[in-house]
Amino acid sequence: MADKTRVGPRDLNIDLSDGKPQELYRWFLACLLFGRPIQQEIAADAYRHLIEKGLTAPEKFAEIQREPLRKLLDEANYSRYDYATADELHDVMARVVDEYGSVAGMVKGAGSADEARKRLMDFKGVGAKTAGIYLDEVPAKFNGTG
Repeated sequence: MADKTRVGPRDLNIDLSDGKPQELYRWFLACLLFGRPIQQEIAADAYRHLIEKGLTAPEKFAEIQREPLRKLLDEANYSRYDYATADELHDVMARVVDEYGSVAGMVKGAGSADEARKRLMDFKGVGAKTAGIYLDEVPAKFNGTG
């Protein structure tokens, strides 16, 4: 259960209850942004901005170059880590597509919650905290335990 100081999926109009691939992706993207030492509202605004600008699936990151992505992050005041985050988002999303096909494939295809956590933490920039934030909100039946 999310604590009251942390922005959760509901705050971002993300509904994880049915395990829809689009919603699992959107929460993953949000968690990648929340994973940096940056104010939650800035990360939430950056998430909203990226979705609004069409980055609605992992494959979309292959269609945008580093500088335009960095600019989108900067527009959302996510400027402290804009280059590092742009590179990380490109790398993580490309690996998700290459290795699992989708975020849903990555999470739902795990054999256990521990495997889902390991899969998440295998990505550069995703540590235990980011993986925990993500998996704490995803119903167990959709994170490799169902």
